[in-house]
Amino acid sequence: MKYKLDISYPFEKMEKSKKRLDLFPYFKYYDRVPVNFCTAPRFYTRALGIDYSDIFRDVETQYEYLLQFAKFHIENIPSDFCTGSIIQVHPFFDNVVASSAFVAEVAWPKNETLHSIPTMKDISEIEAFKIPEPDAALVGRTIEWWHKMKELAEETEVTFNGQKGKVEVSTLNLIGLGPHMIAVDLAGTDFYWWMVEYPDECHQLLDKITKGLILIEENGRKIDPRPRGGLWIAEDSSQIMSERLFKEFTIPYTKALYEKFPVDIPDSRAMHMCGNSAHLHRSLVEDLQITSFSLFGCLVPPKVAARNLGGKVRLMGNIDPIVIKDGSKEEVKKLCMEALEEIAPCGGFMLSDGANVCPETPLENLAVFVEACEEYSKMHPELFVQE
Repeated sequence: MKYKLDISYPFEKMEKSKKRLDLFPYFKYYDRVPVNFCTAPRFYTRALGIDYSDIFRDVETQYEYLLQFAKFHIENIPSDFCTGSIIQVHPFFDNVVASSAFVAEVAWPKNETLHSIPTMKDISEIEAFKIPEPDAALVGRTIEWWHKMKELAEETEVTFNGQKGKVEVSTLNLIGLGPHMIAVDLAGTDFYWWMVEYPDECHQLLDKITKGLILIEENGRKIDPRPRGGLWIAEDSSQIMSERLFKEFTIPYTKALYEKFPVDIPDSRAMHMCGNSAHLHRSLVEDLQITSFSLFGCLVPPKVAARNLGGKVRLMGNIDPIVIKDGSKEEVKKLCMEALEEIAPCGGFMLSDGANVCPETPLENLAVFVEACEEYSKMHPELFVQE
């Protein structure tokens, strides 16, 4: 075998985490509120002393690092990340894959995340803007690396506590960002005033982006026809807009994606949005009919999230990442308990960051999340299945 990896993690913990996550989509809890984190590669590279740019060197290098990142998380961060003897991997290029296909320039810094550099300088460029091929730019590279990682997985021996495990390449994911986010990646902040001054042209661009994303996703599903667990879309760029502009320039295009790729499961329309999204919650529920708000921003008070969304959609969030990184264990615990007290009674809550765990966050501050959930379950046993 080319790669060998042994992970030490109790099977009993895996089984309990699986029970928690199995009940989560149905607004039920097992023995405590589940915990998970958005620990992207930038967190692990700093923890392991790796230059961030190294993970993009080639597919073999990234694959080996992804295995190390999974091992580090499972063995060092208390959460419900591990639910069985399987490590899942997928090619990773931050949030620039789809944007690159639409000819946004990509910056590749040594120790910062990849990011898009706007290439559209004038509203007149929209008319000539072309819908890309479904395997353009980093979309094509993701497909290529996905195939290669499937080969590498066959050359990997992974064990959990000495017993045989498995590396699995997860379903091919090629979009993620919503049409409005990609428009902002292409035009920068100019797009916000363009919406006011040139609404017809902005709609034209958003329509082209939506059609392009549909082609990309359709192609990905032909390559990998395995069932998907719904569609996860990020619309971070929308949270600074008014509800009126959101309804006009985000809702129709994001909704078109959800409706093009429906899934008959409880968690089929997942939305991510950083920042203060409270003024958009009604529209998210009524117009987009989202089923989960996954990693919503820490600027939304838990009481507001519970009032607007509790019991209607599954909620994952939303402890302030800066407090998690720089605060004391007591400060982190206080925020966790406040979120649990407000949102957990609604059902369908997963305690997490809001959003992204910062590099150099102390592991002991992440451990507080499970501690808080265990304490809360003892205080409110009526909410949990007790064995």
